[in-house]
Amino acid sequence: MTIEFVNAGIPWITISILLPLIAAGVLFFTTEKFAKPVSIVVSFIVFLISTYMLLTYNYSSYAIQFYEKYTWIPQIGVNYEVGVDALSLTMVWLTALAFLVSFIWSTNIKKRVKEYFIAFLVLEAACIGVFVSWDLVWFYIFWEAMLIPMFLIIGVWGYAERIYAATKFFIYTFFGSLFLLIGVIGMYVYQYFEKGILSTSYFDLLNLGLPFNLQVIFFLLLALGFAIKVPMWPFHTWLPAAHVQAPTAGSVILAAVLLKMGTYGFVRFSLPWFPEASKYFIPVMFALGVIAIIYTAMMAISQTHIKRIIAYSSVSHMGFVTIGTFALNMEGLNGAIITMISHGFTSAALFLAAGWIYERAHSYELKDLGGMAKFVPVFATLFMISAMASAGLPGLSGFVGEFLSLIGTFKVSILTAVLAGLSLIVGAGYTLYLYHKSMFKESLLPPEKIAQWEKLKDMNAAELLSFIPLIIMMFVIGLYPTWWVNLIKTTSAAILSKIIGG
Repeated sequence: MTIEFVNAGIPWITISILLPLIAAGVLFFTTEKFAKPVSIVVSFIVFLISTYMLLTYNYSSYAIQFYEKYTWIPQIGVNYEVGVDALSLTMVWLTALAFLVSFIWSTNIKKRVKEYFIAFLVLEAACIGVFVSWDLVWFYIFWEAMLIPMFLIIGVWGYAERIYAATKFFIYTFFGSLFLLIGVIGMYVYQYFEKGILSTSYFDLLNLGLPFNLQVIFFLLLALGFAIKVPMWPFHTWLPAAHVQAPTAGSVILAAVLLKMGTYGFVRFSLPWFPEASKYFIPVMFALGVIAIIYTAMMAISQTHIKRIIAYSSVSHMGFVTIGTFALNMEGLNGAIITMISHGFTSAALFLAAGWIYERAHSYELKDLGGMAKFVPVFATLFMISAMASAGLPGLSGFVGEFLSLIGTFKVSILTAVLAGLSLIVGAGYTLYLYHKSMFKESLLPPEKIAQWEKLKDMNAAELLSFIPLIIMMFVIGLYPTWWVNLIKTTSAAILSKIIGG
């Protein structure tokens, strides 16, 4: 497969990475009052750039567009090499939107405001860097750089057990990253001894032609790093703790962006680099995906803490991405990518809803809630749409991706598709349970609780501005999925061509 590289002239990608870093550096020397407006303006500019790239991206044929390459350490073959295909671009756009939403929502932050926004700006730059890097050294730098600001966000601005949750998050993800590093170094060394080439470029390693036994070894090494980040069962235990303790904006980024890095890694690296190993491990990946879907869905329905319910639902939704990816066909892979995008919207909205409830009711426990809908109709409506999209209601984004994933899986394993499909009933069950328990049952409220709810203020301007873009995108993808499928299908075909060719 011949890959075309298209340079846009203006280095939009580098600008998108540098702007948040420059803003973070400027904020370091300014007072707190500038932190919020500067962060919102910078994130809005980055979002505009990503939207421009999304709308001008030529998806008629496969190419790496907005491509930039600069020599860095030529002695060992390391260059600064960035660009996007449809997979990278959709993830960058989702990242930019999620951070813009998070910055707008965070206007009520009172504790160490300047440091809070600096941490998020550095995190935004690192997240974008992961999705656009085609040099493995830079990819790993951004991959690891993301850990530090997220560790601080959870550990400093989280809740009572924030230190435990932040430490568990860091240990799990850093442990997985070590195996990822070992795998990349192993391929780099093998390339040198086999072809005499010193290069960390993704495209050189793409044409390495590894024998099957080495494909299996390297697949497992990289898969462990990616699986922990997804997170796949049984590596998921860090996620509920991190979500429960993280501040609202931290949970939004964790669910909408960071979880996608693991599934992105499988699609970007595991499938095209190790085509024969990918085929070999289909039964294993299907089994892990189905267990994640069913087990975490059952865990979600047994929870009473709102954020824990949403956290377990995220693991369940990522199970659909796993089985769609390893169906190794167009329907499955397109469905996996669209599910990644859709989950970014729905999970972000649900965690915003959880944060809104906590700020009003000062509790995440369902036993302390109930009967709110009558008193806050705007919030109740937006929360309902988000919940229905997460449950996979036709006409909303969640349905499209999971339906395509199931179609692709059905072509490969009927049993896997049936088990995953039946679990959607459980998913709808815990989503409706969450909404019903928190918003309805007004007749069961004691008088003092009714008096408390009557004083509730519905959504303010910042909260609406955070919610509305996510709600709009749920409808856009749900009602008009064709544009998104057309956008990603050439990229999916290019990735799968390595499997077919293998």
